[in-house]
Amino acid sequence: MIDSIEPFRRFWHTLIPLPVKYGSEFRRTFEFLQKNQHGSREEIERYQWQRIQALVIYAYEHVPYYHQTFDRAGIHPQDIKTRDDYRRIPVLYKEDVVENFELLKSSEFEKLAPISTVTGSTTRDGLRLYRSGRAEVFRKSVVWRHFFNIGFRFRDRRAQLTAPLPFVRSMFEMPVDYNENTLMIDSRAITPEFTPQIYRRLQAFRPKMLFCQPSNAVMFVEYCKQNGLPPLSIPIVYSLGEKMYPEYHDILADYFKGRIVQFYGNRENTASAGDLEDGRMYINSDYCYLEFESSEGRPLLGQPADIISTSLENYAFPLIRYHTEDVGVLHGHPDGTVRNFSVMEIVGGRGKDLLLTRNGLILPQTNPFLKSIKFDRYKRIQLEQKSLDDLVVRVVPTKKFNADGDRQLLESSFTKYFDGQFRIAVEVVEEISRTSAGKNRYVISDLAIRHLRKSLPKK
Repeated sequence: MIDSIEPFRRFWHTLIPLPVKYGSEFRRTFEFLQKNQHGSREEIERYQWQRIQALVIYAYEHVPYYHQTFDRAGIHPQDIKTRDDYRRIPVLYKEDVVENFELLKSSEFEKLAPISTVTGSTTRDGLRLYRSGRAEVFRKSVVWRHFFNIGFRFRDRRAQLTAPLPFVRSMFEMPVDYNENTLMIDSRAITPEFTPQIYRRLQAFRPKMLFCQPSNAVMFVEYCKQNGLPPLSIPIVYSLGEKMYPEYHDILADYFKGRIVQFYGNRENTASAGDLEDGRMYINSDYCYLEFESSEGRPLLGQPADIISTSLENYAFPLIRYHTEDVGVLHGHPDGTVRNFSVMEIVGGRGKDLLLTRNGLILPQTNPFLKSIKFDRYKRIQLEQKSLDDLVVRVVPTKKFNADGDRQLLESSFTKYFDGQFRIAVEVVEEISRTSAGKNRYVISDLAIRHLRKSLPKK
């Protein structure tokens, strides 16, 4: 019965063109962005600066947090006439957002049609935020501009392999969003046993794009190889949410025989950049403003730096000079670029990484696991693989953490979670050090990286 009504459902959902379904504001914004990307460097920078100035004036007049912050710093919006002036505004950290949540809301909050979002995080909880309805239209338009730039069009077939799906009854369902023409695969379903079914579903669906986090896609490829499944042709592998290590890139390019495209963004919607045809990553400067600073607050060019970000369109819950906790390199405007946007790259790890067991690679889903055992007495957590059999769980505790009882709970719970594949040692620390590139690492495993290098295609 389901198979017999599927063509009707597809027809019904695709009867109206997707841009029409998105609405007139999307169509106007998308058309503007398509034209704006071909402007001169001066035109793009002038537009960006106008949006920055408008946001700063609005925030001072309508957002209590910024009115108080500017007054304390002795800043008035009319004083901000250059980008150096803009850098006088204090950096906004995640902790500031948590502590000043209500004060960051605009006095016109409800009027701006706010949309709630929660960040993915290696801290105890994801950060709750809002973006305005206008900011969401702009975000969607920027994403579709990037899709068009890499040859992907409205309702081309897309397979999505990014995160657990909260709306499915079973993680093995693999539903299709007919409106977007997207096959959705729950990342929890990537197991050695179920991978052949995912493979066959992808074969039948024939996506033009695999929309994925690199670690999820690499795990899928590893399990495909374990099951003796031949390479699968997918023209575009669209990577986001994590650093694309060279080892990941080569494995995915070899197996899917397609173009690997990276997109950099965050759930806070303050940062956005993507690869274009020359392989460079271009900042969407008409959507956000990214600054690259040293730990002392000095602007850096051509060196690893903290990424400080501003969304130009979120007036409901403005995040001005927001510290992304990401590290990148600003390359500016090198010769031979295909757009007049600034060029950047991401440095260091983002998000999830893999562990190596005696049975192969695994992708730890630690935060959902900790929520399942109702353990929330930590600020940050890190896993470090010391050997094939030894895993350190490093914890920055909250004041509620019980040194003896919680340590034993974590040791026994992680032992069970990993099915006894590791000897677990819990270390309670005051802070977790960043990498040499300045990035917070969630999982550290040189063994997994070395294993991946052995899996690389022979040159």
